Amino acid sequence: MTAAGVLWVNGVITPAAEATVPALDRGLLYGDGVFETIRAYAAAPFRLRDHLERLADDCRALSIPLGMGSEDLRVAVVETLSHAGAGDTYVRLTVTRGVGGLPSELDQCRQATVMIHARPFAGYPAELYRRGMAAAVSTVRRNETSALCGVKSLNYLDNILAKAQAQQRGFAEALMLNGRGVVAEACAANLFVVRDGRLATPPVVDGCLPGITRGVVMELSQVDETSLLLQDVRQAEEAFLTNSLMEIMPLVSVDSDAVGDGHPGPITRQLCAAYRSLVEQECRGHTSEEGAAAR
Repeated sequence: MTAAGVLWVNGVITPAAEATVPALDRGLLYGDGVFETIRAYAAAPFRLRDHLERLADDCRALSIPLGMGSEDLRVAVVETLSHAGAGDTYVRLTVTRGVGGLPSELDQCRQATVMIHARPFAGYPAELYRRGMAAAVSTVRRNETSALCGVKSLNYLDNILAKAQAQQRGFAEALMLNGRGVVAEACAANLFVVRDGRLATPPVVDGCLPGITRGVVMELSQVDETSLLLQDVRQAEEAFLTNSLMEIMPLVSVDSDAVGDGHPGPITRQLCAAYRSLVEQECRGHTSEEGAAAR
């Protein structure tokens, strides 16, 4: 497999560089669609069932006629991975409303466009987990009152602009506040802090996505869902970020101000180890078919 990987588009698998979608697809024209990002370990996707359930929920929220059940999607992901090789893999599952109708004529689209992209993924550098990640506070705000709040939508430009702004300042990530000035999430990850030895994370109503890795952390430890101010993050004993690709990433500074002692804390390290043990348990030693079925 090349670095670009392979792409499954409505049942046809081709090298990613050769894949096409119609120029009038509403995903391209209006950002009318949803997506999931999944990490596969040795070709076994972690928590695939959870990702597919969230994708189906998001399609229902936007009235997108997915046209495929979770089992059909699971089989399609497994098939795509079988063409992608046996290593660790980035998988992106994208669904658009397809082609048809004026912008407001949602019921004129009869067939959704479904794409599954699989490419090699080496993971984040081990050194980054040892030293932790630095984030900046973005001026781009999360709109917690939007109809897209809590939906993993193709309307992703706020996140992209927030991250680009942070990177221009020399930071790897960005924290986004909502319209009320409380912390929603990072631009591509959920946020957790440790206060008085307890974990806390913003609730979905504050504008964060209900992340799959966020949910795993909430399985592994007791977590308070509560609104957080920037002051709460800066004064936390520890902080970390979560998403499917980075897993659990220590957050050690915000706008160059250290969080805690400026190093990954013990609770963060324990959760990193517990998460990786769970991945090993659920994914390693399985074929892609078995791993996909496991969750």
